[in-house]
Amino acid sequence: MRTITAYEPAGRSYTLRLNRSFFGVVVAVTVGLACAWSWVARQELAGSVVNENVARLEHARILFDAIRARTQQMLRAECRLLVEDPRLKSTLATQGIDEATVADILRDLAKLRGSGMLIVLTPEGRVFAQAGADELRGLDLSASAVVKNARNTGEAIGAWVIGGNIVDVGITSVRFDSGVIAYLVVGLPIDRSVLSAVGDGAGVSVALISGGQVTIATKLDKAFARYVRQPAPLLEIDGERYVARMTDVEPGAQAHPRLAMLRALGPSDDLFETVKLLLFVPPVLVLVAVLFAMSKKLSHVARRRI
Repeated sequence: MRTITAYEPAGRSYTLRLNRSFFGVVVAVTVGLACAWSWVARQELAGSVVNENVARLEHARILFDAIRARTQQMLRAECRLLVEDPRLKSTLATQGIDEATVADILRDLAKLRGSGMLIVLTPEGRVFAQAGADELRGLDLSASAVVKNARNTGEAIGAWVIGGNIVDVGITSVRFDSGVIAYLVVGLPIDRSVLSAVGDGAGVSVALISGGQVTIATKLDKAFARYVRQPAPLLEIDGERYVARMTDVEPGAQAHPRLAMLRALGPSDDLFETVKLLLFVPPVLVLVAVLFAMSKKLSHVARRRI
Protein backbone atom coordinates (compact mmCIF):
# COMPACT_ATOMS: atom_id res chain seq x y z
CA MET A 1 0.00 0.00 0.00
CA ARG A 2 1.24 3.48 -0.97
CA THR A 3 2.12 5.83 1.89
CA ILE A 4 1.15 9.52 1.49
CA THR A 5 3.36 11.98 3.29
CA ALA A 6 2.48 15.51 4.36
CA TYR A 7 5.05 16.97 1.98
CA GLU A 8 3.67 15.38 -1.21
CA PRO A 9 1.07 18.09 -2.08
CA ALA A 10 3.69 20.80 -1.85
CA GLY A 11 6.00 18.77 -4.12
CA ARG A 12 3.23 18.30 -6.64
CA SER A 13 2.42 22.01 -6.54
CA TYR A 14 6.07 22.81 -7.19
CA THR A 15 6.16 20.34 -10.09
CA LEU A 16 3.03 21.89 -11.56
CA ARG A 17 4.50 25.39 -11.33
CA LEU A 18 7.73 24.15 -12.87
CA ASN A 19 5.86 22.54 -15.75
CA ARG A 20 3.88 25.69 -16.32
CA SER A 21 7.06 27.77 -16.34
CA PHE A 22 8.70 25.35 -18.76
CA PHE A 23 5.58 25.47 -20.92
CA GLY A 24 5.73 29.28 -21.03
CA VAL A 25 9.41 29.24 -21.95
CA VAL A 26 8.81 26.70 -24.73
CA VAL A 27 5.93 28.72 -26.14
CA ALA A 28 7.93 31.97 -26.01
CA VAL A 29 10.99 30.40 -27.67
CA THR A 30 8.87 28.67 -30.34
CA VAL A 31 6.97 31.84 -31.18
CA GLY A 32 10.18 33.88 -31.26
CA LEU A 33 11.94 31.41 -33.53
CA ALA A 34 8.89 31.18 -35.78
CA CYS A 35 8.73 34.95 -36.14
CA ALA A 36 12.47 35.22 -36.79
CA TRP A 37 12.38 32.42 -39.36
CA SER A 38 9.35 33.90 -41.07
CA TRP A 39 10.98 37.33 -41.24
CA VAL A 40 14.16 35.89 -42.78
CA ALA A 41 12.13 33.81 -45.23
CA ARG A 42 10.07 36.84 -46.22
CA GLN A 43 13.24 38.83 -46.86
CA GLU A 44 14.64 36.01 -48.99
CA LEU A 45 11.40 35.72 -50.94
CA ALA A 46 11.30 39.48 -51.51
CA GLY A 47 14.82 39.26 -52.91
CA SER A 48 13.78 36.34 -55.09
CA VAL A 49 10.92 38.41 -56.55
CA VAL A 50 13.34 41.18 -57.52
CA ASN A 51 15.93 38.73 -58.88
CA GLU A 52 13.33 36.98 -61.00
CA ASN A 53 12.28 40.27 -62.59
CA VAL A 54 15.87 41.42 -63.05
CA ALA A 55 16.48 38.18 -64.96
CA ARG A 56 13.57 39.11 -67.23
CA LEU A 57 15.17 42.49 -67.91
CA GLU A 58 18.49 40.85 -68.70
CA HIS A 59 16.70 38.49 -71.08
CA ALA A 60 15.14 41.52 -72.81
CA ARG A 61 18.56 43.12 -73.25
CA ILE A 62 20.01 39.93 -74.73
CA LEU A 63 17.03 39.59 -77.07
CA PHE A 64 17.37 43.23 -78.17
CA ASP A 65 21.08 42.77 -78.90
CA ALA A 66 20.36 39.57 -80.84
CA ILE A 67 17.72 41.26 -83.01
CA ARG A 68 20.06 44.18 -83.71
CA ALA A 69 22.96 41.88 -84.54
CA ARG A 70 20.79 39.99 -87.02
CA THR A 71 19.55 43.28 -88.52
CA GLN A 72 23.07 44.66 -88.91
CA GLN A 73 24.29 41.48 -90.59
CA MET A 74 21.33 41.72 -92.97
CA LEU A 75 22.28 45.34 -93.72
CA ARG A 76 25.87 44.29 -94.40
CA ALA A 77 24.63 41.67 -96.86
CA GLU A 78 22.33 44.20 -98.56
CA CYS A 79 25.21 46.65 -98.94
CA ARG A 80 27.42 44.02 -100.59
CA LEU A 81 24.60 43.18 -102.97
CA LEU A 82 23.52 46.73 -103.85
CA VAL A 83 27.01 48.09 -104.52
CA GLU A 84 27.21 45.62 -107.39
CA ASP A 85 23.99 46.92 -108.93
CA PRO A 86 25.15 47.80 -112.47
CA ARG A 87 22.91 50.84 -112.78
CA LEU A 88 24.14 52.38 -109.52
CA LYS A 89 27.77 51.48 -110.04
CA SER A 90 27.98 52.73 -113.62
CA THR A 91 26.20 55.97 -112.70
CA LEU A 92 28.56 56.67 -109.80
CA ALA A 93 31.53 55.96 -112.07
CA THR A 94 30.35 58.59 -114.56
CA GLN A 95 32.41 61.75 -114.38
CA GLY A 96 30.42 64.76 -113.16
CA ILE A 97 27.22 62.86 -112.39
CA ASP A 98 24.63 64.99 -110.61
CA GLU A 99 22.94 64.32 -107.26
CA ALA A 100 19.40 64.11 -108.70
CA THR A 101 20.26 61.19 -110.99
CA VAL A 102 21.80 59.19 -108.17
CA ALA A 103 18.87 60.05 -105.87
CA ASP A 104 16.42 58.66 -108.45
CA ILE A 105 18.30 55.37 -108.53
CA LEU A 106 18.34 55.23 -104.72
CA ARG A 107 14.57 55.83 -104.58
CA ASP A 108 13.98 52.98 -107.01
CA LEU A 109 16.14 50.68 -104.90
CA ALA A 110 14.40 51.88 -101.73
CA LYS A 111 11.02 50.89 -103.18
CA LEU A 112 12.32 47.37 -103.64
CA ARG A 113 13.53 47.29 -100.03
CA GLY A 114 10.20 48.60 -98.72
CA SER A 115 11.60 50.45 -95.70
CA GLY A 116 14.69 52.16 -94.36
CA MET A 117 17.05 54.57 -96.06
CA LEU A 118 19.76 54.54 -98.72
CA ILE A 119 22.60 57.06 -98.83
CA VAL A 120 25.58 57.57 -101.09
CA LEU A 121 28.59 59.24 -99.48
CA THR A 122 31.52 60.82 -101.26
CA PRO A 123 34.94 59.22 -100.67
CA GLU A 124 35.50 61.95 -98.07
CA GLY A 125 32.35 61.02 -96.14
CA ARG A 126 29.90 63.77 -97.19
CA VAL A 127 26.30 62.91 -98.12
CA PHE A 128 26.02 63.10 -101.91
CA ALA A 129 22.54 61.65 -102.47
CA GLN A 130 19.91 59.98 -100.31
CA ALA A 131 16.51 58.33 -100.25
CA GLY A 132 14.53 58.30 -96.99
CA ALA A 133 16.95 60.49 -95.03
CA ASP A 134 16.16 64.10 -95.95
CA GLU A 135 17.56 65.36 -92.63
CA LEU A 136 21.04 64.19 -93.71
CA ARG A 137 21.09 65.97 -97.06
CA GLY A 138 24.50 67.53 -97.66
CA LEU A 139 25.89 66.70 -94.19
CA ASP A 140 29.53 65.87 -93.58
CA LEU A 141 29.56 62.50 -91.80
CA SER A 142 33.29 61.92 -91.98
CA ALA A 143 33.58 62.23 -88.19
CA SER A 144 31.13 59.35 -87.63
CA ALA A 145 32.76 56.27 -86.11
CA VAL A 146 30.94 54.01 -88.56
CA VAL A 147 32.14 56.04 -91.55
CA LYS A 148 35.70 56.04 -90.19
CA ASN A 149 35.62 52.25 -89.85
CA ALA A 150 34.28 51.90 -93.39
CA ARG A 151 37.03 54.13 -94.79
CA ASN A 152 39.66 52.05 -92.97
CA THR A 153 38.30 48.57 -93.73
CA GLY A 154 36.00 49.00 -96.72
CA GLU A 155 32.81 48.19 -94.83
CA ALA A 156 31.30 48.63 -91.36
CA ILE A 157 28.12 48.28 -89.32
CA GLY A 158 26.87 50.49 -86.49
CA ALA A 159 24.14 52.97 -85.62
CA TRP A 160 23.27 56.63 -86.11
CA VAL A 161 20.85 58.82 -84.20
CA ILE A 162 18.77 60.74 -86.73
CA GLY A 163 16.05 63.09 -85.56
CA GLY A 164 15.86 61.30 -82.21
CA ASN A 165 15.51 57.91 -83.91
CA ILE A 166 18.16 55.20 -83.67
CA VAL A 167 19.02 53.76 -87.08
CA ASP A 168 21.16 50.67 -87.59
CA VAL A 169 23.38 51.12 -90.65
CA GLY A 170 25.67 49.13 -92.87
CA ILE A 171 28.30 50.84 -95.03
CA THR A 172 30.26 49.39 -97.95
CA SER A 173 32.69 51.06 -100.31
CA VAL A 174 31.81 51.33 -103.99
CA ARG A 175 34.91 50.58 -106.06
CA PHE A 176 35.68 51.24 -109.69
CA ASP A 177 38.92 50.00 -111.20
CA SER A 178 41.23 50.08 -108.17
CA GLY A 179 39.83 53.04 -106.26
CA VAL A 180 36.90 53.94 -103.99
CA ILE A 181 34.46 56.22 -105.78
CA ALA A 182 31.76 56.36 -103.06
CA TYR A 183 30.27 54.65 -100.03
CA LEU A 184 26.79 53.14 -99.95
CA VAL A 185 24.87 53.31 -96.67
CA VAL A 186 21.85 51.09 -95.99
CA GLY A 187 19.88 51.93 -92.84
CA LEU A 188 16.93 50.57 -90.92
CA PRO A 189 15.44 52.36 -87.88
CA ILE A 190 14.81 50.64 -84.57
CA ASP A 191 11.06 51.20 -84.52
CA ARG A 192 8.10 50.19 -82.38
CA SER A 193 7.84 46.77 -84.02
CA VAL A 194 11.35 45.89 -82.83
CA LEU A 195 10.61 47.04 -79.29
CA SER A 196 7.30 45.16 -79.27
CA ALA A 197 9.09 41.96 -80.30
CA VAL A 198 11.58 42.43 -77.46
CA GLY A 199 8.90 43.30 -74.91
CA ASP A 200 6.61 40.42 -75.85
CA GLY A 201 9.47 37.95 -75.98
CA ALA A 202 10.82 38.85 -72.53
CA GLY A 203 7.58 39.91 -70.85
CA VAL A 204 8.77 43.44 -70.03
CA SER A 205 8.11 47.02 -71.13
CA VAL A 206 10.87 48.66 -73.16
CA ALA A 207 11.63 52.15 -74.46
CA LEU A 208 14.34 53.95 -76.39
CA ILE A 209 15.97 57.00 -74.79
CA SER A 210 17.82 59.55 -76.89
CA GLY A 211 19.18 62.88 -75.70
CA GLY A 212 17.57 62.34 -72.30
CA GLN A 213 14.08 61.97 -73.80
CA VAL A 214 11.83 58.95 -74.37
CA THR A 215 11.53 58.58 -78.16
CA ILE A 216 9.60 55.28 -78.35
CA ALA A 217 7.92 53.27 -75.58
CA THR A 218 5.81 50.14 -75.94
CA LYS A 219 3.76 51.16 -72.87
CA LEU A 220 4.15 52.70 -69.38
CA ASP A 221 5.04 56.09 -70.87
CA LYS A 222 4.59 57.84 -67.52
CA ALA A 223 6.80 55.35 -65.71
CA PHE A 224 9.56 55.65 -68.33
CA ALA A 225 9.43 59.45 -68.20
CA ARG A 226 9.88 59.27 -64.42
CA TYR A 227 12.69 56.74 -64.76
CA VAL A 228 14.61 58.99 -67.19
CA ARG A 229 14.37 61.90 -64.72
CA GLN A 230 15.18 59.80 -61.64
CA PRO A 231 17.03 56.61 -62.58
CA ALA A 232 16.88 53.93 -59.88
CA PRO A 233 16.90 50.10 -59.87
CA LEU A 234 13.53 50.10 -58.05
CA LEU A 235 10.73 52.59 -58.68
CA GLU A 236 7.35 53.18 -57.10
CA ILE A 237 4.84 55.12 -59.19
CA ASP A 238 1.18 55.55 -58.18
CA GLY A 239 1.48 52.68 -55.71
CA GLU A 240 2.98 50.29 -58.31
CA ARG A 241 6.51 49.01 -57.83
CA TYR A 242 8.83 48.43 -60.79
CA VAL A 243 12.28 46.99 -61.29
CA ALA A 244 14.21 48.99 -63.92
CA ARG A 245 17.40 48.81 -65.95
CA MET A 246 19.03 50.94 -68.66
CA THR A 247 21.77 50.00 -71.12
CA ASP A 248 23.62 51.81 -73.91
CA VAL A 249 22.48 51.06 -77.45
CA GLU A 250 25.54 52.50 -79.16
CA PRO A 251 28.37 53.45 -76.76
CA GLY A 252 30.05 56.69 -77.72
CA ALA A 253 27.19 57.97 -79.88
CA GLN A 254 26.57 61.71 -79.59
CA ALA A 255 22.94 61.57 -78.38
CA HIS A 256 23.78 58.73 -75.95
CA PRO A 257 21.01 56.36 -77.13
CA ARG A 258 19.91 53.88 -74.47
CA LEU A 259 17.46 51.05 -74.04
CA ALA A 260 15.29 51.33 -70.90
CA MET A 261 13.40 48.34 -69.47
CA LEU A 262 10.70 48.16 -66.78
CA ARG A 263 8.78 45.30 -65.21
CA ALA A 264 6.07 45.61 -62.59
CA LEU A 265 6.70 43.65 -59.39
CA GLY A 266 2.99 43.27 -58.62
CA PRO A 267 2.19 40.02 -60.47
CA SER A 268 5.20 38.16 -59.07
CA ASP A 269 4.54 39.56 -55.59
CA ASP A 270 1.01 38.18 -55.70
CA LEU A 271 2.35 34.84 -56.88
CA PHE A 272 4.65 34.58 -53.86
CA GLU A 273 2.04 35.77 -51.36
CA THR A 274 0.58 32.27 -50.93
CA VAL A 275 4.04 30.85 -50.37
CA LYS A 276 4.71 33.48 -47.72
CA LEU A 277 1.61 32.36 -45.79
CA LEU A 278 2.75 28.75 -45.93
CA LEU A 279 5.94 29.72 -44.11
CA PHE A 280 3.96 29.91 -40.87
CA VAL A 281 2.69 26.34 -41.13
CA PRO A 282 5.81 24.50 -39.75
CA PRO A 283 6.16 26.77 -36.66
CA VAL A 284 2.46 26.45 -35.93
CA LEU A 285 2.67 22.63 -36.19
CA VAL A 286 5.65 22.61 -33.82
CA LEU A 287 3.80 24.80 -31.37
CA VAL A 288 0.71 22.58 -31.53
CA ALA A 289 2.87 19.51 -30.87
CA VAL A 290 4.46 21.18 -27.85
CA LEU A 291 1.07 22.26 -26.52
CA PHE A 292 -0.27 18.73 -26.93
CA ALA A 293 2.74 17.20 -25.12
CA MET A 294 2.53 19.71 -22.28
CA SER A 295 -1.22 19.21 -21.90
CA LYS A 296 -0.70 15.45 -21.62
CA LYS A 297 1.95 16.04 -18.95
CA LEU A 298 -0.30 18.41 -16.99
CA SER A 299 -3.19 15.96 -17.27
CA HIS A 300 -1.01 13.19 -15.86
CA VAL A 301 0.07 15.39 -12.94
CA ALA A 302 -3.55 16.31 -12.23
CA ARG A 303 -4.58 12.63 -12.13
CA ARG A 304 -1.78 11.86 -9.70
CA ARG A 305 -2.98 14.62 -7.41
CA ILE A 306 -6.46 13.12 -7.43
